[in-house]
Amino acid sequence: MALAYFITVIVLALILAFAKNRLAQLLVMTVFSLVQTAFTAYVIFFREVGFSGYFAVDSLCLIFLSLLTVVTITTVIQSFVYLRKRNDTLAHRSYYMASLVFFIASMTGVFLSDHIGLMWVFAEATTLSIALLIYHERTPEAIEATWKYIFISTLGLSFSFIGILLLDLSLGGSVAEVFTFSGLSQALAAVPDKIMLQLAFILIVIGFSVKMGVFPLHTVCIDAHSVAPSPVSAMVSTSLMNVGFVAVFRFYMLLSGSSIVTWMNHVLMILGFLTVLVAAIYLVKVKNFKRLIAYSSIENMGLVAIAIAAGGIAWTAAILHLVIHTFVKSGIFYQMAQIIRVFKTKKVYLMGRYLDINPIGGIVMILAFIILSGIPPSGLFFTEFMIFSSLFSGGYAFVAVPVMLLLCFIIYTLAKYFFKTLFGPLEPETFEQAEKISKWESVPQLILLILTLAISIYPPAGLLGLIGDSLAFLPK
Repeated sequence: MALAYFITVIVLALILAFAKNRLAQLLVMTVFSLVQTAFTAYVIFFREVGFSGYFAVDSLCLIFLSLLTVVTITTVIQSFVYLRKRNDTLAHRSYYMASLVFFIASMTGVFLSDHIGLMWVFAEATTLSIALLIYHERTPEAIEATWKYIFISTLGLSFSFIGILLLDLSLGGSVAEVFTFSGLSQALAAVPDKIMLQLAFILIVIGFSVKMGVFPLHTVCIDAHSVAPSPVSAMVSTSLMNVGFVAVFRFYMLLSGSSIVTWMNHVLMILGFLTVLVAAIYLVKVKNFKRLIAYSSIENMGLVAIAIAAGGIAWTAAILHLVIHTFVKSGIFYQMAQIIRVFKTKKVYLMGRYLDINPIGGIVMILAFIILSGIPPSGLFFTEFMIFSSLFSGGYAFVAVPVMLLLCFIIYTLAKYFFKTLFGPLEPETFEQAEKISKWESVPQLILLILTLAISIYPPAGLLGLIGDSLAFLPK
């Protein structure tokens, strides 16, 4: 089934690359959305995709593949809204859509991969496919962000590749033919060379930090967010960061039975804290609304890294946090496209009275702020509560307290800019000339946010069961 999916995706992407008709583009993207949905449904119901030893379906895969499919459908819809308002040539539209299809398929491959080398290949494929999406608007800023992303992302994944090679060397190179996540945990538990395992893990984490959006290679994500089309930013801020999390978490689970588990926790705790700290510091200087939301994503991924290190109930909180974050951050970036159209700028100090200009969009932003800030009934309040409970019970109060203070500062900064945009003063001339936005354009965002609130108030038993199953192999 996996082979049929990837062949279909390649064919559809090639058709899109040469399609110079808007109707043909719409039809092919509709077919792709149906293919992605059908494939995800097949994986959920049958729990297999073939090619044992290369692909495997587990609970972690099911959670994030399902999230990717939901975001895919809304991103395709929002992409057509975005492209309809631009004067792009049909060729540029074709390249955008073909790259988007490859990008989504590459992330699907990461979630499905059981073979460590194959997962790395798919992760690198996300770099190549997203480059054209970042470059789509073809401004000087887009060119700079694109080459930075390609260079730093490739450099980072080169570090992770070296880490993977060291992991193989620590086993004597004797299991290369079964170099899978499902087949190596017992072998790694018996490896006596702690230094080799430590070096492998730190290189892997640093490498995949470029995808997860945590310190030290988080900066490239910020540039990509700020210049990419808003529907693409939504995927970078959610699904692509989920790719980084899944990669790091699989290696963490793989090595959790080894002698370096405490050391791994310390590494992730330090990187997570530095990520939250950097996000808080840079939020002071940011005046670009998209960069502001990008740093918010970085802060949330820092919390997730801390949660992995804290262990216990924080592992459940980390995955649930990512589920909620995926929906709310997608909704914000989709709405950001409308805000930029209204004000013709990304500068926060030039925005105001958005609730008057676009009432439905303003309601979306209010709901998004409540959820993103962790104000009850936001699910992020409960996940953060679980993370901090785990930190205090684990003796990490010296980490929990400063992180809580940093979060207070971050929430204050977000509130200041959100409310400035929604209710702040605006020049009468700008208000009169503001583009009127159709209320229907905000429907996908509202659906995502309502779904987020539903999950927050009453998490589905099936989701909680999948989260529990995905953590079953971690040490208690």
